[in-house]
Amino acid sequence: MWNTTNTDWSNVCRRVQSIPKRSTRVAVTLLGQTSTLSSTSEYNNNESMNATTRSLTTISFSFCPSQLPIFISTRADAHLESLDNLGVFSKSTSNESIGLEFRLDVDFTYFLIEDEIGDVHREQASKYPSVISSRAQEAIKNSAAAGVTFTEFFQERKKVEALFRVAIQERWDSPPNLHARLDQLHLGRIKIPDTVATKQLEARVQNERNDREQFFQQAQIERELTKVEVNQINLETVKALRTAEAQASLIRTKAVAEAQLIREQAQINGTKNLLESVGITTQEHKTAYTYIKSLRNRNNMDLTVSYLAPESVLRTAAAGL
Repeated sequence: MWNTTNTDWSNVCRRVQSIPKRSTRVAVTLLGQTSTLSSTSEYNNNESMNATTRSLTTISFSFCPSQLPIFISTRADAHLESLDNLGVFSKSTSNESIGLEFRLDVDFTYFLIEDEIGDVHREQASKYPSVISSRAQEAIKNSAAAGVTFTEFFQERKKVEALFRVAIQERWDSPPNLHARLDQLHLGRIKIPDTVATKQLEARVQNERNDREQFFQQAQIERELTKVEVNQINLETVKALRTAEAQASLIRTKAVAEAQLIREQAQINGTKNLLESVGITTQEHKTAYTYIKSLRNRNNMDLTVSYLAPESVLRTAAAGL
């Protein structure tokens, strides 16, 4: 920056020629007496200015006839800004608390809009880098708290970078405009503070303990339910077996009784037919037959019945006759 009391253009050109010659342009912004922007010119046709058209530095200066000319140099190429260890908060999962704290490293480059260099000089002068950096930090913090969750910081880095890029440019374009254009943005290291990491670890451990206890309780409930089901199945099995045994016993008893009845009825009918066939009609003979038959049915008795004819009986006379 320099001041001069001579408003002759040859003196201005000599001052500009003292800038190191490298490669781009010299932009001159002229402000009139009313301090309003009247014209902006590229001095490519002036021989004394052509010697300086290969400078990496853009020269902006304004003057009024009643004031001293002031020259401020700004970069014509990309500006590099590094935000190290920037504190941000993640998006909250509820409306009752804020998210988790993070520390970010963000690097970005930007260009001043060439046609608006005069506006930058008039509105911010040489303080524009700090203003641009401040607004970028504000945009990153607000967008992180509003739209980036804890896991997205680590799993969706491209998405987070795109979100920061849009937020920064929108913040620069909001009134008052900073006349800058974002070029490159890189999201670097993401660090969780030790206190937050400790709390997160404790929360995760507690969640695991709660899940373990829930699993234990559920397993105990399942075991008890299994015992009830097993006992119910055993009872049903015993009931089915006893019912089957009772039904089988009843069927056997009825079968034996029916068989005995059939057998007795057959014996009665057979005895009746036998007695009729052999001509036994008297009650005495029937009783004798029945008695002999009952004796034969005994298991511990060996009985043999024979028949005697009258001629097979030896008759003897009484003594003394």
